[in-house]
Amino acid sequence: MIEKFINIYLPAFFDWMIETSIMASILVGLILCIKVLFRNKLTPRWQYMLWIILIIRLVLPWSPDSSYSIYSVLTYKNDDAFISRGNPVAKFLSKESTQELKGIDDTKVHTKEDTYTSSSTKTVQTNKTQAGINEKQEDETISFYTICMYIWLTGVILLSVTTFIMNRRVLLYIKKQPVITDEKIVQIFEKCKQSMYIQRNIPLFVSGKVSSPTVFGFIRPKLLLSTVHMKILDEQQLRYIFYHELAHIKRRDVGVNWLMHGLLILNWFNPILWYAYSCMREDQELACDALALTCIDAEEQIAYGHTIISLLEHYSSYYQVPSIANFSKNKRALKRRILMIKKFKKKSYRWSAIGAVAIIAVSSVSLLNARADKPTNPEKQQIEVKNNVKELKTKTDIPIQQIVEKMIGTKEQAEAEFFVSEGDYNTLLTELGVARNLFTKEEFDRFITLETEAHILDKKVRQVGSPEKLDPEEEKKYEKNSEEIGPFRDKIHSHFRLTKKEAQKYVDFPTKTPSYVVKGFKLTGEGVTTPMTTGKMNPDFIYQYQNESKDNVYIVHQSAVTDDVKEFSNIKAESNEKVTNYELEGTKITLVESINTEETFKEMQMIVPAKGKNSAYQVFIMAGDLSKEEIEKIMLSFLK
Repeated sequence: MIEKFINIYLPAFFDWMIETSIMASILVGLILCIKVLFRNKLTPRWQYMLWIILIIRLVLPWSPDSSYSIYSVLTYKNDDAFISRGNPVAKFLSKESTQELKGIDDTKVHTKEDTYTSSSTKTVQTNKTQAGINEKQEDETISFYTICMYIWLTGVILLSVTTFIMNRRVLLYIKKQPVITDEKIVQIFEKCKQSMYIQRNIPLFVSGKVSSPTVFGFIRPKLLLSTVHMKILDEQQLRYIFYHELAHIKRRDVGVNWLMHGLLILNWFNPILWYAYSCMREDQELACDALALTCIDAEEQIAYGHTIISLLEHYSSYYQVPSIANFSKNKRALKRRILMIKKFKKKSYRWSAIGAVAIIAVSSVSLLNARADKPTNPEKQQIEVKNNVKELKTKTDIPIQQIVEKMIGTKEQAEAEFFVSEGDYNTLLTELGVARNLFTKEEFDRFITLETEAHILDKKVRQVGSPEKLDPEEEKKYEKNSEEIGPFRDKIHSHFRLTKKEAQKYVDFPTKTPSYVVKGFKLTGEGVTTPMTTGKMNPDFIYQYQNESKDNVYIVHQSAVTDDVKEFSNIKAESNEKVTNYELEGTKITLVESINTEETFKEMQMIVPAKGKNSAYQVFIMAGDLSKEEIEKIMLSFLK
C-alpha cells in the first residue's frame, strides 16, 4: 500500500498540483489586471470575490475543457506538451520512448486466463522484471523528477508542522487569558451583534500579547481585545472595532484564510501565490470595513477611519497564524483603506451589475481547462500516433509486457489513470500475445495503434459520462475506432471458438457426456468454451440440463486440471456458504453449498486422477435445488 502511494498516487498528485499552480499563477495575473482596469468601478466586496475564484481554481480536481479558457496560452502548435513524465500513453507515443526499447532481448511473455481466475504468477514475475528494465532505462529522468517531488514534499511537511505548532501555541495562550466581564463592553458588543444579525455565542477574551483586536477560530470564534484598547477607546470607537471584527465572523474570513493557507502550503514554492494571498488579505480588510460601514451613519465614517489609525499605533505582529483575522500595518493597504472609507457609500456594498459581470467573466475563462485539440491541427496528433506506434512495432523482439506498459503503464498506473482492473490488464497482455501469433506484422501494428487510441478515448468517455457527451470530432473518432477494432477482436476470439471435435485434439483425457441424467431434466445445450491463452488451449466442455417447467437447471463442466483448478479445494467459505472436502470412490470431491434458505445453490468439483496415457481432469457441476446424492450420481457417471 505504501509502495503504491509513493509510486502512483504521490506522483499523480504532484503532477496535478504543479499543473494547477501554473494555471493559478495565470489567474492571479488576470485578477490583478482586472483590479487595475476596474479599480474605480469594483467595490471592495467584488474585488475580494475575485480571490475566491482563485481558491476554487486551486481546489478543483477536474474541470471541463473549453476553447475559451485563458489557459490556452499553455498549449502549443505541436504535441510536445502532451508528452509528460506522468502520462504512460504519451510516453508510448513519444519517439524518444521508442528509442528506449533498443537492445532489449527477445523475451516471450506467457499468460493464462481462464474463467476462474484473473491473474497468473508468471505475469507478476514478468511485471517485476520489466519494471526493473524500465527503471534502468529512465534512471536520469526519474531521479530528477523524484528529487523535485521529495523537496516539495519536505517543504509541505515542514510548513504543516510549523503551522500546527504556531496555531497550537496561540490556542493554548488564549485559553489562559481571562474572559472580559466588563458590563459596559459586553453590552456594546451584544448591541453590535444584534445590529449585524449575529446570534451565535462569541466570547470576549483579553488578548494579552495579541495587541490588535482579533478574531480567533472559525468553528467556535473568539474575539480578543487588549487591556490597552479597553482603556483608551471610548464607547463609539469600541462599537467601530466590534463591527469590523464581527464582519470577519459574518463573512467567515478565518475559514477562508485557513483554506488559502493550506493551499499555500501545497504551493509553497510559488511566490506568485504568496503575493496573491497578501493581496487577498488586504482586500479582505477592505471588504470588512465596507460591511462595518453599512452599520454606522455616514457622518461617522471619518471617525471610523481615525479609529483604525489609532489602533495601528499600538499594533504588534507577535502572532500571525491563519486562525487569526487581525489588522494589517502595511502602509499601502492603510492608504487604500482610508481612501475607501472616505469615499464609501452604503449602496456601494450592494450587488452591482459590473461586479457580477466581472466575476462571471473571470470564472468562465479561468475555471475551465484549455481544450488542447482546438488550437492544433486535428489530424496531426493522429498521424504522429500512427508513425510512432508503427516505429515501435518494427522491433519484433519487444516483449508484450513492455508494449502494454508503454500503452497504459504498469498495473497500478493503468488502474489509476485508465480505470483498468488487474483482470482486464492481464486479459490485454494475453490478447496482444495471441494477436502477435495470429496477425501479420501489418495487422499487429494496426491493432496496437487502435488499442492505444481506444484506451485514450475510453478515458475521455469516463470523464464526460458517455460517448454522446464527447465533442463531435472525438465522438466520430470513438465510433470509427470501435468499428475498425471490432474485426481484429473477432479474429482473436474466433480462434478460441472450437467445436467439440476440434477441442478434443487439445486434451489428453476422454471427453464424456454424463450417462446419468436427473429425473425430470433433459439436455438442452452443449458446447465448448476456451479461455484465451498464449499457451496450450484448455477447452471446457459444457453440458446444460433443464427441467420441464424450465425453472431449474444444472450445468456440467469437464476440463483439464490446472494449478488454478487445484486451488478450488482450498476455497474459504463465505458467510453464507459451507465447504466440504471428501472422497468418493477414490476421487477427491469438494462441495460448496449455501446455508441461506432464500438462495439455494450447490457447486461440486471432482478431480479424476491421471491413468495410463490419460491425464487428470476435473468435473465441475453447478446446481440449484439438486440434492447432494443426485449430483454425486452425475459425477460417478463419468467414471463408468
